Amino acid sequence: MKFQNAETKERFQTVYKAVNLNLLKHRVVSFVGAGGKTTLLYALAHELAELGNRVVVTTTTHMERPKTRFCEWSGEIEINRGEVCTIGRSCEGGKIAGIPHIRYNMLLEYADYVLIEADGSRKKPLKVPAEHEPVLVEETDFVIGVLGFSSVGKKIADVSHRAADVAAFLHKEEHQAVTAEDLAKISFSPQGLLKGVRCPYQIVWNRWNGQETQVRDVCPVLFCMEEKFFPQGL
Repeated sequence: MKFQNAETKERFQTVYKAVNLNLLKHRVVSFVGAGGKTTLLYALAHELAELGNRVVVTTTTHMERPKTRFCEWSGEIEINRGEVCTIGRSCEGGKIAGIPHIRYNMLLEYADYVLIEADGSRKKPLKVPAEHEPVLVEETDFVIGVLGFSSVGKKIADVSHRAADVAAFLHKEEHQAVTAEDLAKISFSPQGLLKGVRCPYQIVWNRWNGQETQVRDVCPVLFCMEEKFFPQGL
């Protein structure tokens, strides 16, 4: 995996170092945005597991059910050190739903870290949150916001989840092209990826092609140069 800090040009090979995750303090991590949330989430989950931790993956909305190590939530769970376990409630379309009426930090009784997918984008690389999004639990102590750099240069209509909402947010038409400045507007707006965020955060622009992008005030953006970087079978 390869990351580059947009301001310092420093490069990283792991998610937790790239986002500057404090392994002692940041134990409930929520992912928001579009264009690679699930991929990045599982990459971080496996890095933490490789460090000998027990890791729970779940959602507050819906996410794809993994092919391996999924546990239907029944009120408790057993995880061994070095393991990742996805928990939730099975629903239609190969999806899982979140766990109602629990405090998510209660899951820290069973795991060292809880990673949460807090909104959906239907595999599109660009979005702005709807009125009901994101679903950030109050226990979240770190947020990772993701957008797909692959959307730059393409029509809003072709790359956006709820294209009309994205166009309205950017004061553009749906047939107009997405720019890096547009990604910055969404990334750092309190109505964009920072909506409801009251803790440390990191913005990641996924599938960066190496293009030099001059955007004022983009720090702390991380460019991610790869999309598929977690083990097959998830």
